[in-house]
Amino acid sequence: MSSRSLLLLLLVLACLQSFTMAQHGNGPKKCCFSYQTKHIPVRFIKAYQETERQCSDPGVIFALKDGRQVCADPGVEWVQNNMKKFTSA
Repeated sequence: MSSRSLLLLLLVLACLQSFTMAQHGNGPKKCCFSYQTKHIPVRFIKAYQETERQCSDPGVIFALKDGRQVCADPGVEWVQNNMKKFTSA
């Protein structure tokens, strides 16, 4: 395969990939792909939100007072406790 043919093939694949991504424009805005494992004290949390159902893995996104956003596993006890404490505070 010549370098010109390879370049053309790569260009076509890149166009197909961008078209595929454009088709999914109505998908979830934020998903979690890895989780914070260490407990985050409630005093550092400003807000939280749960990820949308379209995400491949469930998640809780904690917005911290220092501006960071951290994903956590909603099935873990400390995450559930923080969510309860935060909403009851």
